[in-house]
Amino acid sequence: MMKVKDFIKQLQKYNNPDDDIIGVYWAYDDVSDGELSDNNWKELVRRFDNHSFQQDCDDIFNTLIEIKEDNKQYGQ
Repeated sequence: MMKVKDFIKQLQKYNNPDDDIIGVYWAYDDVSDGELSDNNWKELVRRFDNHSFQQDCDDIFNTLIEIKEDNKQYGQ
């Protein structure tokens, strides 16, 4: 879990303003089905607080391998 202000500080600390990045976040309104209570949202955030997102990292790495292989195949 991260507060928006802390996320912005982190982005500014480790990236140049013109850098291209892959950024993903989920906020209450992104996942609310109209029936999501504040308590349920807080519980969801708590459960993901130290989530590794390893699958996402693996997906990025594997996609990059595919891109490199495609570039070799098509001489790019």
